[in-house]
Amino acid sequence: MYFKGTDRAVFLDKREFTGPIYTQIKEAVDFVLRNIRLGATINGLVRKEKYKLPPEAIREILFLVCMRLSVAEMGLKSNTWIL
Repeated sequence: MYFKGTDRAVFLDKREFTGPIYTQIKEAVDFVLRNIRLGATINGLVRKEKYKLPPEAIREILFLVCMRLSVAEMGLKSNTWIL
């Protein structure tokens, strides 16, 4: 979900993902990249765009969340928590 403001009362965009987990993660990364800030620097004639968060970090976070949820669904106990 993409929320308006900081109180999370109104969301601007919502998406649910289905299918194989690798497809869900890819679609979720694409969703996040569409909804975060994208800056750019210009050096001469070259423009270089840069996301506020690195796409690799977003992908890793989503992967870890999926793994954590899978462990929780199986009823296994883990000492690792994602906050």
